[in-house]
Amino acid sequence: MEWYQYIINAIIVIIGRALDIISTRYVTKELKLETNKLARRLGWKGAIFLQIPLIILGCLDFYFALFIFFWSLFLFANNIEGSWYIKEVGEENYKEEIKSHLKNSKTWKIIVGETSHIFTFSLSGLLILVFLFVLEDIMAVIFICIALICQGGLSTFRSIQFLVSLKKENQVNRKKEEK
Repeated sequence: MEWYQYIINAIIVIIGRALDIISTRYVTKELKLETNKLARRLGWKGAIFLQIPLIILGCLDFYFALFIFFWSLFLFANNIEGSWYIKEVGEENYKEEIKSHLKNSKTWKIIVGETSHIFTFSLSGLLILVFLFVLEDIMAVIFICIALICQGGLSTFRSIQFLVSLKKENQVNRKKEEK
């Protein structure tokens, strides 16, 4: 491998890990909402220190660098989804709100409600691998990828549209109350 490939790989990994760390810091400065127990225990300095082995390993292979980047990109997206609400109410209040709602929720409902990533990422990835390497059906892979692209765009659009409409509804109600 040429020397510049190591640098390219390092840049890919650093960008990915930076996205995850910066988005985590944005959402949970005190790490109260961090789901990774090791990162929470080590704190920010320890979590940043843990990036060094990832960067070194990522330098060694382009495909591993891509793996780290995309996994970090998924973590980034997960971190910032709904972050507007956490920033609005605060880390501690958000955590306490979740805890209060968990008291009344059945465990099976929590598990079912939190399995969407299995279908979105795990099943899609598994099917892509099966269609690509076992069945050698590139058209199926293309359509799975198109479905993922469409879902990403449409779900983002719909979520934003829904939240903006609720915000407008609040503004209209506030104006009515002022009269």
